[in-house]
Amino acid sequence: MIETIRLIAAREITTKLRDRAFLISTGVMLLIVVGSVVVPLLLNGDDGHPKFRLAVAGSSATTIGETAKTVGAAAITAADVQEKADDQAGEDGLPLVTRAAETGVPAADLTLVNADSADAATALVRSEDADAALVETADGTLEVIGRDEVDSDLSTLITVAAQADETRAVLTEAGVGDDVLTQLQSTRPPGERLLEPGSPNEGVATVLSFAFAGLFYFTAIVFGLTIAQSVVEEKQSRVIEILVAATPVRLLLAGKIVGNAVLALGQVALLLAIGLAAASATGQGAAASLLLSSGGWFLLFFALGFVMLSCAWAAAGSLAARQEDLQSTTMPLQMALIIPFFLAFSFTDPGTGLKVLSYVPFTSPMSMPRRLLIEDASWWEALISLGIIAATGALLIVLAARLYEGSLLRTGTKTSIAAAWKREKQTSA
Repeated sequence: MIETIRLIAAREITTKLRDRAFLISTGVMLLIVVGSVVVPLLLNGDDGHPKFRLAVAGSSATTIGETAKTVGAAAITAADVQEKADDQAGEDGLPLVTRAAETGVPAADLTLVNADSADAATALVRSEDADAALVETADGTLEVIGRDEVDSDLSTLITVAAQADETRAVLTEAGVGDDVLTQLQSTRPPGERLLEPGSPNEGVATVLSFAFAGLFYFTAIVFGLTIAQSVVEEKQSRVIEILVAATPVRLLLAGKIVGNAVLALGQVALLLAIGLAAASATGQGAAASLLLSSGGWFLLFFALGFVMLSCAWAAAGSLAARQEDLQSTTMPLQMALIIPFFLAFSFTDPGTGLKVLSYVPFTSPMSMPRRLLIEDASWWEALISLGIIAATGALLIVLAARLYEGSLLRTGTKTSIAAAWKREKQTSA
């Protein structure tokens, strides 16, 4: 039995690998994955340096903001000069010197937005007219305010500027000595306060979760329709009659599902590997780390979700007598994927809605990986969700297998679900 399933699965795989359309579509998807990682880097600013808008309120905040702007501009100049020197050294075959970026001062372009008060500066951050705000608190200390995060480069730039201003103040008011050095070493950077704290790397996690959902949806649709079409082609060509005479129907179904599942899982694993390599090569450590930690979970959810639906696709194909019938016989399955796909994009923030979707069989392959990415779910919750998918898949396999057996040899006209379920006498007219 296992050998029969293996042979049928191998036939499905080799047939697909000879299909030019399949190979071309796989190549296009690989290019899309690489492009989605590389293109944003190419479009990230004209000169490659980050740009920030800093709202400042108060004389001390304004002074430090001006210093940060000057320090950032100087770092940009030094970085550009260093880059040219490195390029020239490379052309001349000379060893590269230490890069200016290694001094720890971010090469960033800072634009100051003056605000009348701390509340006004905070409002600019809320409205996203400023990336962060530097304000004076009631006790005279400084505070950096961000919306959901403060960029590390901007935070470092403000810290460097605050320390530089404190150094100048100390050297002006006191003589240089051990006490002065102690005071300089104890200088503390401004505190940070987030208005809407989010999970670390939340933006990257959101993009990856959408990519996972889209990958599951499109792969399930494409391979599902392919399974249905192959069943109809076998019925129209009467090849199915020869296959059924030599092999039990359920083994034919199992082999077809195993073959397509291996192909689909292999394609998705290849896409994830290429995406991981592209993220690592372009220095996107956060994306690479999240792919490593969550890619395995996604493959598990994808594999079980795909198998859960594959038998239903085969059954839908067996109900059709010709290719034109597929639109009607596969429509319920298409809706069973389209509706969860849009629901997965509708509930993106942690909450009851996303939690419920992560346990519904048709939406959990798209919703539970998102919860895992944003650290909203524990490993045991993922296992429960996988168990629900497996149980639902087992039920669908039993139901779909009966429909498949009851309609596979009905080549004359489209078979109704009721007729296939009753397994009435089949005709091949």
